[in-house]
Amino acid sequence: MYKKLFYTSVLTLVIVCVNSYGKILDTLVIEGLSINKPAVVLNNLPFQKGKEFSTMDIQRSIKTLYHLGLFKDISLFVTEETDTSASLLLKIEEFPQCEAVEFSGFKKIKEDELEEEVSLRKGWSISDAQIHENIKILKQLYAEKGYLLAEIEADLIETKVPGNVIIKFKIKEGKKVRIKSILLSGNKAFSEKKLKRKLKTKEKKLFSSGEYDEEKFKLHKDSLLTYYHDKGYLDAKIDRDSVWYGKNKRDIFIQINIVEGTRYYVGDFYFTGNKILEKEHLANQTNTMKKGKHFSKKKFDMTKMLISNAYREEGYLWVGVEDRPNYRGDTIDITFTITEGRPAIVRKIDIKGNTKTREKVIRRELQLFPGQKYRQSRMERSMREVMVLQYFENVSPDLQPNEDGTIDLVFDVVEKDNIGQFSAGAQFSQLEGFGGNFSIAIPNFRGAGELLDATVEISKYSKRFSLGFVEPWIFNSPTSYSVSATYWNSTYWQRNYQQTYLLQSLRRRLKWPDDFFYATLGYHIGYQKDDRSLPSQKVINNKGFYILKEGILSKVRFSIERDDRDNRLFPTRGSFFSTTAWIAGLGGDFKYVKGIAEYQTYFPLFWKFVLGARSKFGLLDGFKGNKYIDTYDLFAAGGIYGVDGVIRGYAERAFGQRNSRGLAMLTFTGELRFPILEQQLYLAAFSDAGNVWDAFEDIDLKDLYPGVGAGFRLNLPMVGLIGFDFAWGLRKAGSGNPHFGKEINGFQPSFTMQRGF
Repeated sequence: MYKKLFYTSVLTLVIVCVNSYGKILDTLVIEGLSINKPAVVLNNLPFQKGKEFSTMDIQRSIKTLYHLGLFKDISLFVTEETDTSASLLLKIEEFPQCEAVEFSGFKKIKEDELEEEVSLRKGWSISDAQIHENIKILKQLYAEKGYLLAEIEADLIETKVPGNVIIKFKIKEGKKVRIKSILLSGNKAFSEKKLKRKLKTKEKKLFSSGEYDEEKFKLHKDSLLTYYHDKGYLDAKIDRDSVWYGKNKRDIFIQINIVEGTRYYVGDFYFTGNKILEKEHLANQTNTMKKGKHFSKKKFDMTKMLISNAYREEGYLWVGVEDRPNYRGDTIDITFTITEGRPAIVRKIDIKGNTKTREKVIRRELQLFPGQKYRQSRMERSMREVMVLQYFENVSPDLQPNEDGTIDLVFDVVEKDNIGQFSAGAQFSQLEGFGGNFSIAIPNFRGAGELLDATVEISKYSKRFSLGFVEPWIFNSPTSYSVSATYWNSTYWQRNYQQTYLLQSLRRRLKWPDDFFYATLGYHIGYQKDDRSLPSQKVINNKGFYILKEGILSKVRFSIERDDRDNRLFPTRGSFFSTTAWIAGLGGDFKYVKGIAEYQTYFPLFWKFVLGARSKFGLLDGFKGNKYIDTYDLFAAGGIYGVDGVIRGYAERAFGQRNSRGLAMLTFTGELRFPILEQQLYLAAFSDAGNVWDAFEDIDLKDLYPGVGAGFRLNLPMVGLIGFDFAWGLRKAGSGNPHFGKEINGFQPSFTMQRGF
């Protein structure tokens, strides 16, 4: 196009340069316009009728008109001239205008996907370059799908509107090309089979499509070199590779030749320039690289990062760490030259992005404060604490240096669209059958971090009404206060059971043994009644316990817990431990002591898989003398709504309570979790085991009931967490509750809300 512009400009200058310089434009005639209006041309000309123009004006005019992208050809001629004036003729050939884009011959790719890829739109001018570019785009799309031999042509079809055309892409998809064989040569240290596992481009096999993508193949070749570099072959390279088609035009053959080079081993590490941190402390950061082992580039990069982080932890943000290798044959010694600089002091901290959440709600979770020396661990802890609130999708810290050596911290938060949860409708559970529910929960009420929730549940066997409120920060301290009121009436197993109670608690973050610990003190006061036909008192288990039909329950709860999980809903690392004791008998009719200890741990595996493990132990006892309890004070386990213990693959509450048993409980759970969509959709395989016994001395690990299964959890805005589990009980458990059939083990599907795995 630009070459044509050049020659056209030269031709025009030849025509007009002799006589047109400094003349007055008498008339200007424009020919060839059918799509664009004359004003489009006239507004882009540097001269006008009755004004003087020059050859430079003409040259600029042609360039300007071409740059509009509307015209295919432009010619300017002198039609008449005198000594003082000249008349010009401007001939223009317009690009056609797109009226529609159509496709034919496509089968393997949907039309809407083709339309999304092309850059031509209705009303746009169509140039030859644009057509060529869009053919390339469509060919690339087909190549990504494995159709490397696809042929695409474009036809322009005139319409009834002058200058308008329909551009029609005619596609011959051809057959899908597959990788028939990948040949590796030059490899001596590792087998071809092992290297092919590392290469992400795969041959067509039973479980591999064998699709070929040229751009991805370039990246996948680097994965081979990365593997070699991590195994000590730092000089490894691919000196040549070739790709060719088979005779049938459907098979692709790839050959890669590798030059391995020398394998290097770890030598000694030396440090110079360090004054703040001792050499011994820096040497500890190199522990991932053992002397005499093969030299791994990945571990070496991690070592440099650990050395930098050791300084960042002490506030030296601008530390420089340079490495100088010294080769002793196949052994590499490394000298690290440290440029420490000076420590960074936090001058101020700003919060941005919080449109709903009050700034103090975020600021009180931060572990860094103005005037302090910057520490990397406190920065990371601050991010964790803000994310644990569950109000934000992301927290991004920004460190802004100042001329005086201090830094300003900016925490940029992205609030979730709507963290309130509302639901109303029907529900089903194995325990309660079908029913209706209404619930609302506002986790960030008034933007102050408060929680307000209300629930109404009515099913075939029960009614439940509850109202709760949590203030997370009272007395200007990390102490939360919660209060809830609940009424519950159930008619399970031909009994009418009622509970009305008020629960209050204080929860405070501790500083010892570390600031991941929390202490909770709560008080429960309520009235409960069981109308089933029992004597007013009944001794059970020969342990001195009496079951009361009704009375006032007054109990105190005390618990200690430690929680350093990175996320409470779907944690990927960290642990949770709690020990809780209920003491009933400070007034009221019921007298007992009940304790539960729980431990959870999570850590990441390969890719995005996370392994989690949980255990729970419970014991019910009392003071000297009479011990008065309600049936529901006994431990219950089984199913996912097992009240105290989860053992999926068995009916709800299959163990304990219903048989007037349950003075001791032990459950275990292991899970392997994988995110389909981070923080939204998760799949997991799990294994549970547990049981409930008459007394502590009866606990026997051989008497556990195991279950295995799989399930998913979906976190929906305005609804919350919902999920399904499909589990199998692996041990026959005898007859169960009549609501669930005669057998309480076997295949047990379950639906849950607001519970993780």
